[in-house]
Amino acid sequence: MSITVDNFREKAPEFLFLRLSNGRNALLDAPPGLGKTKGGAKVAIRINKEMGKRVLIIEPTKTLRSQVEKYLQEEGDGIEFHVSKGWNDYICPLTNTKADLCSTRKETCREENIKCGVLDDIDKTINSNITLATFSKLLLSKNNFKGYDTIIVDESHGFETAESSYLQTYVMFKQIENVINEINKENPALAEKLTNLHTGLSRMNDRLGDSDPLTSQEVDIIKREFGDTSFRDAWISYTRENKFPRYNSLYKNIANLHYLMQSVGKNVFFFYEGSLYGRPKNMEVEISGFFRDKNVGLLSATIDDAVKHARACGLDMRRFSDEDWCILKQYPKVRRENRKLFALTDGPNLGRRSDDQYNDSRLEANEILAQLLDRYKMRTLVLFRGYNDQQMAWKYLEPLNFSKRIYNIWQGDDTEIIDEKINQLRESDIVLSSAASRLWEGVDIPGLRLLIIDALPFPSKDPLDKEYNFRTSYISMIKKLKQGLGRIVRSDDDWGAAIIIDKRFDERFNSIAPKLPWFMGDDFKRRTLSETFQDIDYFINNKK
Repeated sequence: MSITVDNFREKAPEFLFLRLSNGRNALLDAPPGLGKTKGGAKVAIRINKEMGKRVLIIEPTKTLRSQVEKYLQEEGDGIEFHVSKGWNDYICPLTNTKADLCSTRKETCREENIKCGVLDDIDKTINSNITLATFSKLLLSKNNFKGYDTIIVDESHGFETAESSYLQTYVMFKQIENVINEINKENPALAEKLTNLHTGLSRMNDRLGDSDPLTSQEVDIIKREFGDTSFRDAWISYTRENKFPRYNSLYKNIANLHYLMQSVGKNVFFFYEGSLYGRPKNMEVEISGFFRDKNVGLLSATIDDAVKHARACGLDMRRFSDEDWCILKQYPKVRRENRKLFALTDGPNLGRRSDDQYNDSRLEANEILAQLLDRYKMRTLVLFRGYNDQQMAWKYLEPLNFSKRIYNIWQGDDTEIIDEKINQLRESDIVLSSAASRLWEGVDIPGLRLLIIDALPFPSKDPLDKEYNFRTSYISMIKKLKQGLGRIVRSDDDWGAAIIIDKRFDERFNSIAPKLPWFMGDDFKRRTLSETFQDIDYFINNKK
């Protein structure tokens, strides 16, 4: 079966259906915006109707889960399906706040016949024919999904590292400090408890250092502090009163870590750069076992090696051959004409170096950002490598007269806040600024006219690695860069421009360009900032 960009909407679902309905695993990789996600929803409906099999569709984020929910409603002709959510998406009838007691109370609530959204979700998940869930929901509740015959993993490039990307949780010491300052006047007793917690974590971090996993005894010490009931009581009170959202966000992180600490053997805990982290371990082995007797379809973009990707996602390789995957290298000509890609030749080098060197480069990047955002009043997405870059840029941009157009999505923001800001960008010509992974990949923003990538997205050192793994980090950077550039021109009638500020992209262009898909390497223009302004002005004027 020959799949092209012209017949993709017809042939790709057929390719996927033929394999998943015949006991095979499958991989379909194609450029953003061709209809992979909608095609996956159609296949799920067809497999259920024609084969009588139960299908699970998993998405990396709640935003994409909502998008697929709409597809199922449009394509399903009244078909019933279930959206499986996290516990915190439901209100606990006992506390009238977001569900938090379920880990210890859910079976008791069932015995007492207490009506609860979490229990209803569990029952529907176990019995539904078609269910939607996020990566994290699947990974945390695999037992609830064991009865599904077929699983479709959308945006599967992110599933390779789902353990650290979606299940790792952390508490930043700086976050505790900010909350202490915010609540100190109204609730000095709680502020004192948080101060003691902050002091204890900092001392333990100083004594143990970064990266080494904590022992069970060290985890027990922290677990006792995190289990202080006054933290939870304050959270319930502030949630009901809609007060101190920063505290509520902090408590959620503390509660998540505390929950992980109940099973130390299955998780690893460590300090790293002023934060306490908790991360599941052996997840890859668990997923491989979970997928072993199921038909799994991977829908992706930016994958080069099908077999390597399938293995990393845990597929049963005995049911996956060369006939079961398709990587589409083509790209619609009209989209190439409708996009402009620019690499600045006179931008700053934003590699992580000494503080003085980096501060000078950061200031130069901030000045370039300011010029771009002031000049172009259009729907814009600014992607940062990490939290510190975004924070330093915002400190520079905030006093400027156009800063009211900028909506920041910060590390640790609640999902509801993130979705609200994404929807605002979809509806108006504002600027959305973020370092969050979910903005780098998988988010569809129709009419996005300008994409600005600040620094090449090399990841930080994995806290559990003794040395920085340059090879793995380079591969990760390329993958994330591909995804970020895929945010513009998502349909044949869409148009937009992308700019990479980091001078390292221009300096390493000859090695990076061949790795970029969909003719991006051929289409990038290497220009000074002044020349880029001229080219974008001309491009926009011709599109208006």
